[in-house]
Amino acid sequence: MAKRYVFVLSVICCIGLLFSCSRENYISPMADDGSAPSPVTQVSVKPLPGAALLRYKLPANENLRYVKAVFEIRPGVQRETISSLYQDSLVVDGFPDVKEYEVKLYAVSFGEKSSEPVTVKVTPLTSPLQEAYNTLQFEETFGGTTITFMNSGEASLAVTMLTPDSTGKLTEIQTYYTKSLQGKYSVRGFPSEPRVFGAVVRDRWGNLSDTIRQTITPVFEELIPKDLFKSVVLPTDVVGGHANASWTLDKIWNDSYGAGSTQFHTKPGSGMPQWFTFDMGRVCLLSRYKFYHRAGSQYVYQLGAPKKWEVWGSVNTPDPSGSWNGWAKLMDCESYKPSGEGPVTAEDVTYAVDQGEDFIFPEQVPVRYLRFKINETWGFLDYIYIAEVTFWGDADITP
Repeated sequence: MAKRYVFVLSVICCIGLLFSCSRENYISPMADDGSAPSPVTQVSVKPLPGAALLRYKLPANENLRYVKAVFEIRPGVQRETISSLYQDSLVVDGFPDVKEYEVKLYAVSFGEKSSEPVTVKVTPLTSPLQEAYNTLQFEETFGGTTITFMNSGEASLAVTMLTPDSTGKLTEIQTYYTKSLQGKYSVRGFPSEPRVFGAVVRDRWGNLSDTIRQTITPVFEELIPKDLFKSVVLPTDVVGGHANASWTLDKIWNDSYGAGSTQFHTKPGSGMPQWFTFDMGRVCLLSRYKFYHRAGSQYVYQLGAPKKWEVWGSVNTPDPSGSWNGWAKLMDCESYKPSGEGPVTAEDVTYAVDQGEDFIFPEQVPVRYLRFKINETWGFLDYIYIAEVTFWGDADITP
């Protein structure tokens, strides 16, 4: 009994000793002494596109918690940027113009007391907003206009396209969101007559460019009806369908694309290159077409999504042997990923699945039969899937 008592007493003493040691070694958070820190010193400024890097010497106060920059990016719009006590710099950004801006730097305590401000002047380099605005150009295209612009910093931008409504007021047609190095977007569906088009660029801080306007005459085109489209299955063609018997070639002209749509899907192991053929049912002069990719984050720009292909045409009935006799190459095509290398982004999906990739035929020649030759997929696989193809041009012409 005595031995047990001694043992228990020893354990209690050890526990007490451990707690005592823990209390001695525990470092409590820095307590606020109620005073404001001293200001930062030795501030230097490095201009950046639409921004500036500020370097400074931190005050020696133990109650310093962070450094805060307060500034206006446009009248009435104030921003704050915070940097921790472990860094000696911060970036102030969101400036739309190349002009002088005032920035106030504060050292802030754990009790949220601010030092006297240190005021510095910054003059940023040309902002992404202004770069896009300065380089934006309009070009006529089939059914509308195409704009191009530079975005060398790959900043997040929105470009709103405008045209007059029935009352003559400039009205939004469509807004494109991009981080692409080179922006290129088109609006279509307009008659071939002079029309004013406009564009406004917006950055992620809500800054707006001036409105750019230009009068453009869209090139004539009309939607090629799909009512007479039909498959032409030649001996050398690959026409699917993989896994599901309904994933056949005719699905690419049923006007079903986007989430929940059907698609044409060939069987794995079909080999590369592979091609398929169809009849538009009428002789047409084709101006362009849209290529809609299969929906689904696991499919877009991956696996069997076509990356490089050729479009061939013929006005005459194809050689029943499946040879390429009588066919003429109309164009080479390569799928474009707006965000470049790396993961698939929301912008990529919108472009490839919802808007569809636009391809313009370099020459307009009479064709009735079309043949797509797929040379490479994004996943370097030996099968393909396509949601839809839609054509524009001049229908029912005399060859």
